[in-house]
Amino acid sequence: MQKFAYLFVVCDLIVLVLSGLAIWKSVQFPHLRELMGDYDNAHIVHFWAMSLMAAFVVVHLVMAALVPRLLLAMLRGR
Repeated sequence: MQKFAYLFVVCDLIVLVLSGLAIWKSVQFPHLRELMGDYDNAHIVHFWAMSLMAAFVVVHLVMAALVPRLLLAMLRGR
């Protein structure tokens, strides 16, 4: 499950970057904009990808808070 979660995060990060480029440089990347549907759909894709990334971070923080001794072990490297 952990490998799947990190694979998901890497794929989500790729979608975030591509949709961000489609929004930021819409004229320079018309093919990327069209891949997302159009400019407005690129915003929607970017919003959902960012929401999923934020949820991943929140879940990690909650899990680390539930088991504080493991958090200390991670910080110490032991």
